[in-house]
Amino acid sequence: MANLKDSFSKGITALNVKTNNFMEENKCKTYITTLENEIRDLKTEIGNVAYQKWASGASYTEGVEPILAQIKEKYSEIDRQKQKIEQLQMEEKQILGSQNAAPAGNKKFCSQCGAPNEMNYKFCCKCGAPLSM
Repeated sequence: MANLKDSFSKGITALNVKTNNFMEENKCKTYITTLENEIRDLKTEIGNVAYQKWASGASYTEGVEPILAQIKEKYSEIDRQKQKIEQLQMEEKQILGSQNAAPAGNKKFCSQCGAPNEMNYKFCCKCGAPLSM
């Protein structure tokens, strides 16, 4: 009975860690998408500013520098978010360890994302898709 309780407790902990990390990773990915869209808009703005300056006979590089700086900062933020995702994945591995890991060659791979999963998993540990038996 104690073994069952311990197993259940470990399962709940694993589920909690995976759920929290999944939510945090998705927040980061959503933020990255938002930043990428903002970068696309800023690049369009650069073109508009450069054309207006050029059409008026002014130096078309004026007014572009602040926009370029904004783009650079957004790319830096994307890198920080990617590092945060990597950190979350590393922490999850450290917390959960490999206590129930199957032998290295005994994995099944998700048909949706290609992630390796333990043989006893019913759903992908990366994307949540159902795994074939």
